[in-house]
Amino acid sequence: MKKMKIIFLDFDGVMDTAYYDLVLTKEGLPEKDSYGVVFDPDCVRNLQKIIDETGADIVVTSTWKYFMTYKDFLDMWEYRGLPGFVTDVTPTLSAKNKRGDEIDAWLDECPAECQYVIIDDLDGSNFNDHQIPRLLVVNPFNGIDEEIAERAVALLHQ
Repeated sequence: MKKMKIIFLDFDGVMDTAYYDLVLTKEGLPEKDSYGVVFDPDCVRNLQKIIDETGADIVVTSTWKYFMTYKDFLDMWEYRGLPGFVTDVTPTLSAKNKRGDEIDAWLDECPAECQYVIIDDLDGSNFNDHQIPRLLVVNPFNGIDEEIAERAVALLHQ
């Protein structure tokens, strides 16, 4: 059976970086479009690299899911010309659940065997122990950098 490759992707601190916010402010450019805060082009390029080398799909884990629908994500992806395909959004569980529980709930419902990576700026305490080897914690100043992209590719090829 062919494995499905999934990137569990956060946005704030991962795709939207403090560095790029400073650049936009300094240059007097808007930090937002009709969908929200714009993503750092370096992070978009590094996400593109992961997708190009692995064929992975994206599942959104970001808190943006509380105010955007799945269709909004698809529309944003197209409008912004973002790489890859957003195949789904993790379910929203109770407030006492952590992000790792939402990822496990999504994986439990996935019809295929999934090879996955989690890219987030939250530390390991927000995830379940068995997920830690697949968790890549980014620095929210830089988001997805080249090193994170290479590590994600390696994990998705394991």
